[in-house]
Amino acid sequence: MFLVAKDTIKFSILVGLAAIFVDASIAHGLLWENDPYWTYWVTKTFLITTVFLFGTAFIGIGIVPGLVLTAVHTLILEIYYQWLAPVGLPQEPEWLDFNHLWVTGLPVHFLAILGGYALALWLWRRNHPVLEAERGETWRFVVYGLVTSVIIVATDGIFTQLLLLQDFPGITFFVQRLLISFVFVCVWTAYAGAGRTGVALGALMLALVWTTYSMYLGPRGLPFEQPYYSGYWDLWWYSFPGGFVSAVIGWWVGGWAMKNRRMIPVSSVVVAGIMMSLPADPLYAQSRGSDGLAASARASGAGVRVVGADPMNMNSTQPVTGTITIQAVEMGNRWSHVQNTDAMTVTARFTGGEATYDVKIDRPMPRHPLGLYTTWSGAVLEHEMHGDTGIGTNKLPRMRPKIALWGWAEISRNGEVIARAAPAHVMVLTDGPMQGVMLEIAAEDKSLAAEPDGYIHVMWPKVERLEMPENHDRTRQIIGWVGLAAFVALFGALAVKRSPEHSRRA
Repeated sequence: MFLVAKDTIKFSILVGLAAIFVDASIAHGLLWENDPYWTYWVTKTFLITTVFLFGTAFIGIGIVPGLVLTAVHTLILEIYYQWLAPVGLPQEPEWLDFNHLWVTGLPVHFLAILGGYALALWLWRRNHPVLEAERGETWRFVVYGLVTSVIIVATDGIFTQLLLLQDFPGITFFVQRLLISFVFVCVWTAYAGAGRTGVALGALMLALVWTTYSMYLGPRGLPFEQPYYSGYWDLWWYSFPGGFVSAVIGWWVGGWAMKNRRMIPVSSVVVAGIMMSLPADPLYAQSRGSDGLAASARASGAGVRVVGADPMNMNSTQPVTGTITIQAVEMGNRWSHVQNTDAMTVTARFTGGEATYDVKIDRPMPRHPLGLYTTWSGAVLEHEMHGDTGIGTNKLPRMRPKIALWGWAEISRNGEVIARAAPAHVMVLTDGPMQGVMLEIAAEDKSLAAEPDGYIHVMWPKVERLEMPENHDRTRQIIGWVGLAAFVALFGALAVKRSPEHSRRA
């Protein structure tokens, strides 16, 4: 039994959602009790939908087609995770072993996807009459979707990745983009059409989908490098506009190629030749998501050091003198140290009594060692913490530091290193009940064995210098508000306007 184009799309999406649910609940939940994380779930849903969308157009729906397409999908899935991608992203990469991929993975994934297909087929047949459609109509439609998607992805690879970003993102990157693009192009063409308005808006939405996927889920560099993620500037000032232009060009060329089918092989050779002639990683390549919000501060002179059993007892102190300088780059808050790990350089030197201490912090703490609260990948700017916020300690009042850092400190006392990786927390405060620069080392667990109290807590009461990225942050907010308003205005106007097709039907 064959379906028309729109029904093929609906059925394939139903299979994708049903199959990923069975895979999550029974295979990974009941059988394995593990979580391969969000990039796996989303990418696999697109892979399932892609295989069944393309295959259903050729062999229709039913138990036998389901068995065939499930086998094809399972083989592609195992090969993909064998050589192209780890699981665990965006949190942390984990390459699966032979047992999880082929010994248990192959039969478990086959049965899980087949179960999802059977569920989708049962639901479909309960709600749709058995009607034979013309096989040729849907066949031509999915071939158009595949050809157009390949051209769009190839154009983006040349224009955006190699010319604008000047960085080869890896084979896995293009595979993921092709899966997303094929499903999107088919769905968008079926429901929005392939006219000038449909193509222009489709290119805009595809670029937005690509950028969103790359921001939260899609790594670069795989399979031959460690995964890394693009930063804000690369995503929104290069990838998004470049993706839009590439999609417009690719969509137009795809339509032209389908009308002139003899030119498809020639076009493929030309595109492949251009991509192979460009350098994969030129010396002037992009800095791989290094853009961030930079902040710095400095304090010096007289301060106090907390002493005694309670690291937060500001009434039990002794005088110190010294200097602390802080430099930090907040790379974003996408909740994964693979996506963004902040940068910091903190140096402090202070003297109290007969001891002189040197502290260096240049390694961020992406997450709390015990997972008690977030560390925002190491740095955060102007965010409330401590007190009753659930972040930090309730022994300090609620505060909103200009700069807050978590990292690993190397400490020397009188020239001798006493710790090389002690947990440290730094805050720069200009408002509220406590002001100045605060340096805490091992203040939570008092694990600094070389110190009598087990911790170091020093406070300088005055911030001498503070530089914040206020203009950059304000610019992002303005652009974000404009983007939201423009999106609502554009599709609101289109929703109100009656299309020519609607007017004719009315």
